[in-house]
Amino acid sequence: MNHPRTASFQPAAANLPSLSSRTRHLLSRLLGIRRPDLLLARRLGALLSDRRYLAIGHRLYFGAWPDYEHPRTINEHIHAYMLRCRSPLLHIAADKALTRDHVARTVGRQYLVPTLGLWPDVASIPIRTLPRPCVLKPTVGSGQVLFLRTGEEINLCQTRLTLQRWLDTEYSRMNREWCYDRLRGKIIAETLLTDGHGDVPADYKLYVIGGAVRFIQVDRGRFRQHTRNLYDTDWQLLSARLSLQNHPPDPRPACLAEMIDITLRLAQCFEFLRVDCYIVDGRLYVGELTNYPGAGFERFIPHAYALELGALWPISGRTKAERIPPRPRPAPTPR
Repeated sequence: MNHPRTASFQPAAANLPSLSSRTRHLLSRLLGIRRPDLLLARRLGALLSDRRYLAIGHRLYFGAWPDYEHPRTINEHIHAYMLRCRSPLLHIAADKALTRDHVARTVGRQYLVPTLGLWPDVASIPIRTLPRPCVLKPTVGSGQVLFLRTGEEINLCQTRLTLQRWLDTEYSRMNREWCYDRLRGKIIAETLLTDGHGDVPADYKLYVIGGAVRFIQVDRGRFRQHTRNLYDTDWQLLSARLSLQNHPPDPRPACLAEMIDITLRLAQCFEFLRVDCYIVDGRLYVGELTNYPGAGFERFIPHAYALELGALWPISGRTKAERIPPRPRPAPTPR
């Protein structure tokens, strides 16, 4: 796929951060660590095998040792999947550039978020002249995004340091997610999608387990007050939660059937996949594909729902009827 660069830009030594800038950036990172417990766990667990690392993390987070040979919860299944599956398909979902190729080839380019450029090195990115508003993110990794909004000043040196840190990070070792193994990331710039109020639009995340969409997660306020609802495919609000608090019920998307259809087409070759979508001005976009949501460390409330979802995971030798338990009952309709 061709990814046009937005403006002519000649890399120069002046664009490289100085030693003093790197030092200030490092100190700001150290003083602004949001999850020192997670950082410490990664440091202490660096020498552990992937299996032991995940098992200890599961014990500390969920309060029980996992059984990866006979997984029961969705979390155990995701961890077991991380440990055993080495299909090259996982690299497609783990690399945003490869994901775009897969989306274009499978369901059409009309579902892609417009891009402004793709760069293998930070010095080549024309940050100051990129059309705004836009977002910068690494093609390999999860959760990193930098907003460039109209009229906002940025610290160019700090921005380049942040982008370089993203490219230098070995994501396969952070949570032992094999899908990132040996993938070399680039920086991609995309047009910033917004809703009618200028905010980031709701994020629709569809979970495909055993060849069917089992539930749809809707995230709002991801960069402010993050909330989340879960729905079945008939758009009934479920009583279960996933890590976060609920927000008021979301209106049923007019393109719900289309969203489910393209999700199934994108996920048809995968054992398990989450497909992330946006809806802007009635138009449907595919944002990303996710192999291991939350690296298997997101908490379903109540825990029984994690067991029900785990029972949906395809297991060789079982009939379809044995794999699919009753669907969770919808939450009561608010009065």
